[in-house]
Amino acid sequence: MCFRRLGRAALNLLPNDPDILVDRAEAAGVFFGRPANLRANNDDDPTNNLGSMMVGLSPEIDYHIPLGSALGGDWEAVPFFRYSYLNRFAGKFSGTDLNEPSGAGRQHYYTVGVAVFPTPELVLKLDYQHITDKQPGGPKSDSVLASVGWFF
Repeated sequence: MCFRRLGRAALNLLPNDPDILVDRAEAAGVFFGRPANLRANNDDDPTNNLGSMMVGLSPEIDYHIPLGSALGGDWEAVPFFRYSYLNRFAGKFSGTDLNEPSGAGRQHYYTVGVAVFPTPELVLKLDYQHITDKQPGGPKSDSVLASVGWFF
């Protein structure tokens, strides 16, 4: 275990909500100043190292289909597809740990589903999500998710 005193490090966040041709898109960046001074890069554990930045993006496309009035509301169905990419080890590595890139932290989320709005304030949602990770033996997951939301 390394117990040497580390220097200063900085953290900058860059959120972004671009107005592009998809219905919704989000992107974010986390930038570490002086990653050589991060404890994770100097703890003799090469499996938890960080690069100089982390990035993520998530575009979504959907289509609003009016279903007509039922039960006193204006029902609407919204099928959608969302792709999300997370890279928690982007940029340059520096520190005393061995740099053993394994693909860890590079995750892809594929989500397809439908949201049903009985009223503009209430949503019923069902989706299927497939997750992959570039790390050998990393998480790979298929999930069916259901939710209810209320806007107030």
